[in-house]
Amino acid sequence: MQSFSIAVRSSGQPLASARRASLRRMLAIAMTASFGAFVGCGSDIDVASRSRHQSGSLSVENEVRQAFKHLDDHASLDLRSSWVKDELSQLKDLDTATRYAKFTADEVEAVAGQESSSPDASTSQPPGAPSFGPAVQLVQAPIDGSRRKIIGGLRRSQRGQVEVIPTPNARPEMKGELVPTPEGQLDTSAGDSRKRPDARIAADVIKPGRDSQGNPAAMSPTKNLSNGPELIDPTTEAGLVAGDGPEDYNNWPTPDALLFFTGNQHGYIEPCGCTGLENQKGGVARRYTFMEQLRGKGWDLIPIDAGNQIRRIVPQAAIKFERSTTALKEMKYQAVGYGPSDLRIGAGDLLAMAYDDSQIFVSGNVTIFEAGLLPTHKVLRRGEWKIGVTSILDPEALEASSGSDITVAPIKESAENALKSMNDEGAQFRVLTFFGEEDAAKKLMVDVQGYDLIVVSGGYGEPLYQPQPIEGSKTKLIVTGNKGMYAGLVGLYQNQPMKYARVPLSHEFKDAPEMRQLMRDYQNQLKQLGFSGLGITPTPHRSGNTFVGSESCKECHANAYDVWENSAHAEATAHLVKPPKERGDIPRHFDPECLSCHVTGWDPQGYTPYKSGYMDLDSTAHLTGNGCENCHGPGSAHVAAEKDPSTDDAIKALRAKLRQEVQLPIEKAREHCMQCHDLDNSPDFHDEGAFEDIYWPEIEHND
Repeated sequence: MQSFSIAVRSSGQPLASARRASLRRMLAIAMTASFGAFVGCGSDIDVASRSRHQSGSLSVENEVRQAFKHLDDHASLDLRSSWVKDELSQLKDLDTATRYAKFTADEVEAVAGQESSSPDASTSQPPGAPSFGPAVQLVQAPIDGSRRKIIGGLRRSQRGQVEVIPTPNARPEMKGELVPTPEGQLDTSAGDSRKRPDARIAADVIKPGRDSQGNPAAMSPTKNLSNGPELIDPTTEAGLVAGDGPEDYNNWPTPDALLFFTGNQHGYIEPCGCTGLENQKGGVARRYTFMEQLRGKGWDLIPIDAGNQIRRIVPQAAIKFERSTTALKEMKYQAVGYGPSDLRIGAGDLLAMAYDDSQIFVSGNVTIFEAGLLPTHKVLRRGEWKIGVTSILDPEALEASSGSDITVAPIKESAENALKSMNDEGAQFRVLTFFGEEDAAKKLMVDVQGYDLIVVSGGYGEPLYQPQPIEGSKTKLIVTGNKGMYAGLVGLYQNQPMKYARVPLSHEFKDAPEMRQLMRDYQNQLKQLGFSGLGITPTPHRSGNTFVGSESCKECHANAYDVWENSAHAEATAHLVKPPKERGDIPRHFDPECLSCHVTGWDPQGYTPYKSGYMDLDSTAHLTGNGCENCHGPGSAHVAAEKDPSTDDAIKALRAKLRQEVQLPIEKAREHCMQCHDLDNSPDFHDEGAFEDIYWPEIEHND
């Protein structure tokens, strides 16, 4: 299959809202035509192309109808069908299109809706319609040296200034680092009858405004507010968290504005639940609930995310990025940065998902295709407040080359430019989200003075209870933590210091129905695409043997089979088909990231099946459950040797050799189990003595 990229230019000018809408519609038609090329729809497009040449213009209605046909007939190939259909629906209602473009695998056309050569060009354009001008460019090129062929397929009068940009080949996935998921700690203090989860976050709260001995805390003198709100010097500790415990935001007065920070979701759009949802934090469904509770208090939220929504570089990651973007928009995020994993899905996907009227993605140093397509900063108005926000991605955090379509500029110059722009627009509180190491963030704030708050994502561990000072800078520093497990709240007040609280997104926040529906749509999309649509191909097991299923072990290992059959391992697949408790409404047995540890015959850390491994409930029913062969290896050769009736020395030696190979000594078992019982999905497995005292006794077998 060929690989394509899309780039759009607008004479170097920033796009206004109307232009952005037109741009997205152009991208929608272009993407649909490209999917048509993938599935052999070139003949239909050729007919449309000939019709255009004959009539001098192509009916937008016909073009949209054809686009819908491609989506309906080949939905399994379209990873962005929901977004594309929305745009095409809007386009279908227009009488004409100011400018649109389409392309196939063998041809690129840039077509003006009203070409200067058209006899009625001066009268056909609707009043007030935006014009992209002659510099609009649509580009496509497989990386196979076929640039000349594609450009040659255009008539000279059609080419204009067409730029061809190659799509980089897929890069090998970087190995992720195993990171522990800390257990949530409930408030068990006596006398607290409040049941709401947001009222039980803090177990030992020292209220703001007093020191650790209960005496009134020293406050900085108030400032003249005649020119609008001002913040007490952020370098002072007055009004921040006193003592070592968490801050209870429920005791705050209503803030003028509440900054709501998250970051580094890293693919964990929801906690898996493998070790019990009560033991895991995070997830967009809980986050949505928390945000709605805060809004219900009358608090004016400004949600900001530091980026890195996904991990890996497979088609499933691109789907998850789209769903995560949809969730961020539904939660009304105002500014979202990019993380290193986000950039790996490619410039075309990033631009397609970033370009709409909400324009939530912001970056001070990431450029997609060319400068001006995405904002470098925002200044958000809340009452009398003007809050400046930008995002910086440290190039040192990149996991692989971002390619020629995406550039990541030096951080110091980018931060200086964004700060100057904010100040020029009257920002009174300046925020920078930073994806990278804390030390690099601190150095940046020393080099670039003037930011009030830097929010760091990309490190590991829990956020601290209070903002950190930075030596040599007045900027305060907070961290987001990893996997979206925490939300950071920063309250802004006139003539008062900012207030800060970190809030773990624990099971006490119920799943929001809106986000549950998004997860249902995500799982349905995985089901529709299937393994082939997700680019998953079974690979041979390194042993060269094949999987035969746990039933084949039963004849000789009856006691061990009974232990397995009565363990949770045997029910692993069933728990995906019908998840337990509150998430039983959404099956997950089409999700490779879940299947890899819940069936037999998959690479648990690679999320791919081995040849002869589980494929579906019908054709490979004998491989459901986390079976014997996941620990002892595929058993085809061992079973065949045991069933061989021969008694000569050669077969005896072979049997002995294979029996030795399928053994898993107890001293190696714990490490092997950690492929599935990793720090993400089974944190308590790593507690001292947990394997020997808890886990192994549940499945102990010696025959």
